[in-house]
Order: sequence, then structure tokens, then C-alpha cells
Amino acid sequence: MRVPLKLSAQSPGRKVIAGALIALCGSGIAIAARYTPGVSLAMSKLDFLLYDSFYHLRPVEDQTNGPVVIVAADDKSQEELSRQGLGKTSYSWPWPRQFWGIMIDYFNKCGAKAVALDLIFTEPSVYNDSSGDDATFAKLVDRSKIPVIIGCRFLSGGQAERFAPPIKAPQLAAVNVGSDVVYRAYQPVVNGAPSLAARTTADVGGKAFDQPFLLHYYGPYLGANGKTTFRYVSAAHVLAAGVGQQNTGVDVSMFRDKVVVIGPITVGTNDLKASPLSSEYPGVEIQATAMVNMLTGQRIIPVPTALMFAAAFVAALAAALGAVFPRNVTFKALLAAMALLALLTVGAGLFLGHQIRWLPLASPLLAFALATVGAFAWSYLAEGRQRRFVLKALSQYVSPAVASEIDRDPSALKLGGERREMTVMFTDIQGFTDLSERLDEHTLTALLNYYLDEMSSLVLANDGTLDKYIGDAIMSFWNAPIQQADHALLACRAAIAMEQREREIQPRLNEMGAAGMLTRIGINTGPMVFGNMGSTQKFNYSVLGDAVNLASRLEGANKFYGSRILIAQPTADQVKGHFILRQLDLLRVKGKLKPMAVYEVLGEPNADADLLFRRDEYEAAFSHYQKQQWEEARQRLASFRERFPHDGPAAALLERIAYFSEHPPGPDWDGVYIAKGK
Repeated sequence: MRVPLKLSAQSPGRKVIAGALIALCGSGIAIAARYTPGVSLAMSKLDFLLYDSFYHLRPVEDQTNGPVVIVAADDKSQEELSRQGLGKTSYSWPWPRQFWGIMIDYFNKCGAKAVALDLIFTEPSVYNDSSGDDATFAKLVDRSKIPVIIGCRFLSGGQAERFAPPIKAPQLAAVNVGSDVVYRAYQPVVNGAPSLAARTTADVGGKAFDQPFLLHYYGPYLGANGKTTFRYVSAAHVLAAGVGQQNTGVDVSMFRDKVVVIGPITVGTNDLKASPLSSEYPGVEIQATAMVNMLTGQRIIPVPTALMFAAAFVAALAAALGAVFPRNVTFKALLAAMALLALLTVGAGLFLGHQIRWLPLASPLLAFALATVGAFAWSYLAEGRQRRFVLKALSQYVSPAVASEIDRDPSALKLGGERREMTVMFTDIQGFTDLSERLDEHTLTALLNYYLDEMSSLVLANDGTLDKYIGDAIMSFWNAPIQQADHALLACRAAIAMEQREREIQPRLNEMGAAGMLTRIGINTGPMVFGNMGSTQKFNYSVLGDAVNLASRLEGANKFYGSRILIAQPTADQVKGHFILRQLDLLRVKGKLKPMAVYEVLGEPNADADLLFRRDEYEAAFSHYQKQQWEEARQRLASFRERFPHDGPAAALLERIAYFSEHPPGPDWDGVYIAKGK
């Protein structure tokens, strides 16, 4: 039996093409989804989730010695001023604006580069009645030698909101730099006006960005170790230093050549924002981060859209090929997981570099998911087609019951050699050589095809495996590829069915020019090696062994006896009681030293009672024959032949008795007949 192991539907080239098409479709759908309303929103949320997650993987880039220092009006500062006060007076929030002026004056003395106030002064100071607070603040700002940039909201059209302090030429800058719930991007220009970070950067000689950009955050506001990423200085302590108090913990070196950003960082001041690193992130630190980004030329660089689409296709292709190539589902899943891990690793690797590069992963991940599902579906369908192909191919060699069993347990079809007790059957048409010379090739071909189809179907009907056709001969076996406890019984049933069917189709055979066609059958049971036999280029699923050779010899031995179905002793031992058997001889076939009893299968036990008579009378005559009682044997057979004149084995034994009557074999004769041919 030739087993097809490689199928075109499962060839590597076919799998590559299928994987590429699946990847192309998956990535195409993923890219289209990016621009589809509703779906695009979900994909953006996934991108943001990964974006924020990658930020948590980055190490902190310490900015405590960076170009920007933050002076924070934090809870502690507000508590100190409300409890201890400044001088003899305590102050609650909001503080007098002249306090900010005092700090600005102090930063001038420290040698700071600039001061940026992340504060909004739309209404007059509540302290104007008692101290002329706005005027004092304006005076201190106007005399500053370093740039003082003050925050303000800018409306559409570039119009600034009301600004209360009477500063001569205030440098106002936009602080309404974004409306996102989470601040990932920064707008350096708002309604035509420069942002606080952009104007401050420009005023200290830096190059401000002119387009919105993704912020390169340097770390969390406050780490697990209690340290801040930027240098934070208490506003209360700076104010105390500004009025000449000692031991404030503030040193002028903290601000020399620095840009100072002043702002509140308490919940009550509504200046806590959300960032990728935290749901509560000081707005003043977002401004400070934007300033450092501009001063150092740092920002997150989005990967070009074309490369993102390429990543989607590569991820989809890796997933598709990983799912379609292996046959084992575990390996499919493992390779798909490896493709997913590789995609996330590439995205994270780009994000974790010194220069952050952002690869939006929603589209590649969707492409990966679609390709994985598509590839698994294709693999399932392709393997289903392959399964159906294999079952169809197997049905040409084995019965539907055997094919179904192999389908349930593919391990039953083991490749390579395995030793097992089996039953093998050989059939051959008597006189086929003369028949082939007499008929033309077209008639002969039609005849042979018809005959082989009729006989093969009976092998399959009895759960046999068709090994091969050798001209007009059929070789088949039982108990492989699946195990069959009744293999000898099945083989004998197939043989009887073939003999009976041959009688039934004789009219058709006569019409085709094969009148009197007769099939001879040899069956043997014994240890055999089965599996794929041959070379790496071509092989057959077949059986080998001495037991196989003996079955072939028995098929040929039928012509010595005039019998139809010959079986050897091992087969007879397994089927006794199931069939009417008669021992024809003790036979030593060519190439064997040890003789063996051979039996003819006459039929089922419930068949014609004449079969029992033929068995009993023949075996009685054979017993006389073995005892060299030639006359008794002859008389028994003569009476037998009057009733069954066409019994081949009886005629053959009579001829042998006649010979031995004239040429006695001698007293040491063991009753064994030696076959002279195959």
C-alpha cells in the first residue's frame, strides 16, 4: 500500500503563499480599522494603554541637576505660611502677589536665567485694599533683569484673557496647552500665542518647537523612594530667603543659570493633571518637562506611518506562518506567542531607548490577532481537506471501518518497520498468461480492471489492507495498520467471498472473453514486519518476512492440488471451528526444510452438507496414503470421485497414489510431499 505523505495542499510553498495572503488581509483590515469611526477610538485607547505602560518600564532620568528648577507652592508651604506666617502675619491661599515678586527679585540675585510663573492673574489681588498688592508685584516684575514669563489663558483668535497686575509690558504665555484627560502631547503654540514652555525657551536662547509634540517624560513626580525627578524647592522657603531669613535650606547655587518654574502642586489649586506616569501629576512639572524637551531638543519621535504599517504586515506574516506550518496545535500556539512577544519587544525596545521612538501597536496587534485567527482557521480547513484526502486515499487500500479507526487514532498508522503477527493473502488468476495472449489490449485492460475491482472490494469489505497489484495478482494483509484480533478469520472470509463472487460474475466474464476464469488463493499467518518499505524516493506500505513468502508459495501450490484456497497450519489453528477445512497434505515448499500441514478452506460450517463429506472422505483416504496403504486409499478416493468427479485435490492424490503404487517410497518415507516449483 503506497501511503501519500506529502500533499500539495500542505506543501511548504503553498503554506508560504497562504500565510502571506492571510497576513496581507489581516494587516489590510487592521490598517483600515485605524481610520474607521468607532473602531479607531478603541484602537487609540489600546495605543494609549501600551504607551503609558511602556513609560512605566523606562528608568528615571534624573533632572535634579537639569536646566529647570521647580519652586512649588505645595501643601507644606501653604501650611507654613498659614501657621507661622511671614513676619508677624499669617497668610492663607492665595498668597499676596508681591510674594511672587519677592521670589523673582531673589532669583535675579541668584543669577537665574529666567522665571516662568505657572499662575493666572485674571482678577485683582484680594490684598490690594491693604497693601496695593498688584502694584507692588508689577514693580518687582518690571525691575527684573531676567525674563519673567507669566501664564495666561489664550482664547481662539489669539486673544488673552484679562490680566490684572499693572505690569508695563507683561510677557504673557499660554498655559492652556491641552485638553486631553491625560497629557501625552504638548502644544507649543495655542491659538496663535506661544505656550509658557515655548516662550520661556525662546527667551533664554533656546529653540522652541513650533508643532505639537509627544512629551518626553523623565520620570514620575515622586518615586517609590520618595525622591522627585526634578529638583523641587519649597516656595515658602524661597520666600523666606527672599526676605532675608537665614537657615531656610535654600542656597543661591540652586538657581544659578537655571530656568525657574513657579507653580502650585496641591489638589485645591486645581493644578494636578494626569500623565502617562500618574493620575495625579503636577501641571507645573508638565511645563518644566516641555521646557527641558525644547532646551535639549528631546521629544518622542513617532515611527513613520509606513513603518507602522510594515510592522503590522510583518507581525501578521510571522503569526500566520507560525500557525500554518507546524502540524501540532501546541507548536502553532507557541510560535504565535513568540511572534506576539517579538512585536511587543520591538515596540518596547524602541520606547526604552535614549531617544524614545513610539511605534503605535494597536494596528500591528490587530493584524497579528486577525492573522492568527485566520491562519488557525485556514490550517483547520486545510488539515480537514488533508484528512479527507487521506481518508479517501486510505479507502482505496483499507476498509471504511479501518480508515475510520485510523482517523480516530492516527498513531495506528506508524511509519517504519514494526513486527507483529499478521495474516497475508495472495491471489492469482489461473492461466492468465494464455488469456493475455488471446485478448486484445483494450479488452484485457477492461477485463482486468473489472476483475480487480470486484475482488478488491471484497478484501476491503472484510477490513483488509490492499498492499499491491502484481499484474493480475492481488496482495493484501490483515492486522495492520490497526490491530485486528480476528485477522486470520477475516482473511479466510475474504477468500471465500472472492471464490463465491467469481462464480456469480462468470456470465460477465464469459462476455469479456474469460470463460472459466478461476482464482487461486494462498493464505498464511505468522510474524511479519510491516511499515514503509523502499527508498527515500519511493516506498510502499507493505509486509515482509518468511510467513509472507510462504503465503505466496501456497498460492502457487494450488496448481499441484487443483485446489482454490490453501492455508498453512498457523492460519488453520486460528480458524478451526469457523470454517470447514480439510488437510490436503504435508508439504515442503521450495526453499523450506521444515514440512507443514496445508489445508483447503471449503466453506462455512453451515454450508452444504456435501462439504463435510468431501472433508471426511478425503482425509480418510489421505490417512491411508500416509500409511502407504495405497489400495485402501485408491478405493476410498474412487468411491469419492463417483460423487465428486471434479474435486481437484482428490484427482491429484489419486495420481500420486498411482505413482507410489509402482514406485514405493520405502519404509522411512515420512509422508511429506516436496513441491517441485513455486
